[in-house]
Amino acid sequence: MTGDHQGSGDELWDEFVREIEKGGAIHEPSAAERLAVAPAKPSRRRIWAAIAALCVAVAVAGIGYEVGPGRRSSTPPRPSAAASAGPTATKSASSPMVTADQAFPAQLDGFTRVEQSGVPNCTGNGMVGPNLTTMIDQSKGCRGVIEALYRDAADNEYTIVVFGMKDPTDVAHLMVSLGADPTDHEVGFVTPPSGSGLRALPTDSGLVQAFAGTEKLLVVGLAQWSDGRAVDFQTLTDKLGPLLNDVTKAAAAHDHA
Repeated sequence: MTGDHQGSGDELWDEFVREIEKGGAIHEPSAAERLAVAPAKPSRRRIWAAIAALCVAVAVAGIGYEVGPGRRSSTPPRPSAAASAGPTATKSASSPMVTADQAFPAQLDGFTRVEQSGVPNCTGNGMVGPNLTTMIDQSKGCRGVIEALYRDAADNEYTIVVFGMKDPTDVAHLMVSLGADPTDHEVGFVTPPSGSGLRALPTDSGLVQAFAGTEKLLVVGLAQWSDGRAVDFQTLTDKLGPLLNDVTKAAAAHDHA
């Protein structure tokens, strides 16, 4: 499925289902890339039932890992979220978006939020790489982006970024496009703030990423070992999955697109 496909939302998702079923246009993950992310609660509309049914498959397709700088995008690690962005609330008069406070609980099972932020401009703010910037610019619009840095008990670092899109078909396009090249990291990880006790990891640290989506939200998750080692990606992937799923559900429950 390509970004220039024309047709209604139902036609697009019918094609999406067929591509998933026949294995075309979807990256087949290696053992280190596999992840099962449970679907967030769908709405009553047919298109969201399709998203819920495909959430697991698409999230698996989106997993990637990297054992060095590889094909990492030009998006650098960013300063701590509070230092790089303004208020946590990101809203639009016509299409309110979930706020960072709503999407990122302070405590989740095994995870603690370090900090969070949100900005209304989805591109041009250093959060995303050039390929994703182009895709967003060509979409029907992005309502805002929010992000958070989490840690687990072993001080491993997790960046979760939520994009609020204006059209649900754009979520599908972005998930498939990003998942087609799992070694191209178009969302930079957040550098921990001073005083957090977490390390500012180098750009060549091992990294896994995953994608999820529900309603008009695209959710990107990144995970790194506390020492930046580039080994045991399956275990790191398994740790990222529950956090990505929980944040996706929390964000979807409060998004009023």
